[in-house]
Amino acid sequence: MPDIIIRFTTTYMYFVSATRLKLISYKYLIGFMSANEASVKQLRITAGFRTGKELIDKGFTFWTITLWEKDADMKSFRNSEPHRKAMQRLPEWCNEATYLHWLQEEPVLPSWDIVYERMLKEGTVSKVRHPSEYHLTKSFPPIKWTKMERKFKYKAN
Repeated sequence: MPDIIIRFTTTYMYFVSATRLKLISYKYLIGFMSANEASVKQLRITAGFRTGKELIDKGFTFWTITLWEKDADMKSFRNSEPHRKAMQRLPEWCNEATYLHWLQEEPVLPSWDIVYERMLKEGTVSKVRHPSEYHLTKSFPPIKWTKMERKFKYKAN
């Protein structure tokens, strides 16, 4: 009688989170950047965070993409200080705010082109007080500048 070999394969899925935020005015830049730096400091030490990057694009448009072990890790970061406090200011600071989540097998960050395309097709708009036409129609212009990119890695305490 032949031996029966059963193989189980499991595919690990990484959780990807992307955001696109456009400041309504330069007068919010200092507050936004201060909140961003506090959030980045927190991000780097959050359990489950793998890697990420942010991009400052034309017209005070800020893109982020982060890679997580699982969605619960990202939600823990999102719901804790100082990130939660910064999110409470977004309706005032931004006239465009969109986010997107998906699962992927590869433990690498996708390109900005992929993030942009997915944001147009699958992104969810957040509430802002003074939405732009782009926000209302989710028809954002493509990314123009990619030289203002910063990358992040997990840093154990």
